[in-house]
Amino acid sequence: MQGALKITLLIIIITSLICFFWFITGATAYFQRGMDIIGTAYLWYVGVPLLLFDSLFVLILIKRWNPTSKLDYIGFSISLIITLLISIALVNSVKNHGWINKKIESDSVKITADQKYEYHIDLINLFQKNSSAELYLKDLKTEEVTHIPINIKTNEIIGLGVKKTNHWVKLEITNNDNIYLLYTTKELGIPQKKFMVNVSTKSSSIISQ
Repeated sequence: MQGALKITLLIIIITSLICFFWFITGATAYFQRGMDIIGTAYLWYVGVPLLLFDSLFVLILIKRWNPTSKLDYIGFSISLIITLLISIALVNSVKNHGWINKKIESDSVKITADQKYEYHIDLINLFQKNSSAELYLKDLKTEEVTHIPINIKTNEIIGLGVKKTNHWVKLEITNNDNIYLLYTTKELGIPQKKFMVNVSTKSSSIISQ
């Protein structure tokens, strides 16, 4: 086998395998969720053919095959081009949300009864193993923004209806200026919970199961 041909095949095989791994990683959000319908379709109709071409190229390397006719060169070149196009298609199908970038669903912005804070709940990477929730607070006087982790069991959320206006949590004032009570609502789709939120320490704790 010619040296140039061998190097070309090795580059194509390594590149396509990297693209395939990138696709698997992205389609599962770094193995934090199952593949959706679109990802599964790409796997079967794009990913599997790519692996078949790679298997063919590995066999060519093992057999030390050399193209001996013009038809051989054309067929080999077409195979390489198709493999590159498939690799590009796999890479372009990958979305960064949920693993490289956070995927966030938020309810409607509300203001506390004391007119001190603007707030809403952020559901991060919902329907994934690494999902979580944070309370977004914006001080209306200083415009300082705070994110407070809330131990909402986001993995229990099976489906979430996102409307034009959503009220997934409610934040109520107390006699202490730094303490608020946060309630989850029925709209969140899980049993309602109550949390104590401490603005000064930027922390929260559940007080009702």
